[in-house]
Amino acid sequence: MRIGIIGATGFIGSALARTASERGHVVTAFTRKTGSSLSGFCETRAVAPTGPVIDATGLDAVVNLAGESVLCRWTASKKQRIRESRIDLTDRVVESITRGQDGPRILINASGTGAYGNRGDEVLSESSLRGDGFLADVCADWEAAARRVESMGLRVVLLRTGMVLGKGGGAWPLLRRIFSFGAGGRLGNGRQWMSWIHLDDEVGLILHALENAQITGPLNIVSPNPVTNAEFTCAVARAVHRPAILPVPAFGLRLVLGELADVILDSMRVEPKQALASGYQFRHPVLDGALKSLL
Repeated sequence: MRIGIIGATGFIGSALARTASERGHVVTAFTRKTGSSLSGFCETRAVAPTGPVIDATGLDAVVNLAGESVLCRWTASKKQRIRESRIDLTDRVVESITRGQDGPRILINASGTGAYGNRGDEVLSESSLRGDGFLADVCADWEAAARRVESMGLRVVLLRTGMVLGKGGGAWPLLRRIFSFGAGGRLGNGRQWMSWIHLDDEVGLILHALENAQITGPLNIVSPNPVTNAEFTCAVARAVHRPAILPVPAFGLRLVLGELADVILDSMRVEPKQALASGYQFRHPVLDGALKSLL
């Protein structure tokens, strides 16, 4: 399969490109660094600054992983950049596909478990209703933008990804440093559910979605074993052999992070129903084993 990846130099994109190449797929990186040579990529193509963003000619599938990081205090301008980097870019990807010739038949588009909002102990599958809040609204518009190509007969998969744990990026490097200094602790009351995924399974599930025609629509990219924040805290502390005795009160998080704190304190107990039904075998289904592999 010829696969084009937008966001191919990022944390998830680079791992996906490497693994896809190892499996025999031909990978194209869409990058602003024109003429660059990226390990594991068959070729690079430029990302256009305006209009149709990519040339998808000759590709079987496009994987769009691009998006501004949400992990900082949300100002009005930051929230605008979060929306534009997801929705506006996806609109341009769709425009590229609809205008091109001999284009892809599959669009795999990033999304997030933020689509579900704060849901307490409710078990959430791909068929659950969308939630409320800024990220839920962004995810809804993001997914709607991607699904416009379904009318052209393309298969669209929406990657509702939880917290990704991997050595080269995501949350783990920061968590490891904090807990290694003995400064880790639960957030708020610690009862909120956290849906996480190891990078190996993030990549594995994207390739599984590419290679299995029965997978369509929202796909929860999470471990089958979510944990509460208190359980997560204890697991990380065990992994780095340090105590976790410094809980962070909710008001302190809100003081430092503003609106983002509410997202961190939200509870999302998400299950990978479609992944399991389609036969995907998780490499790291349990948090303790996942953390051990990262060390």
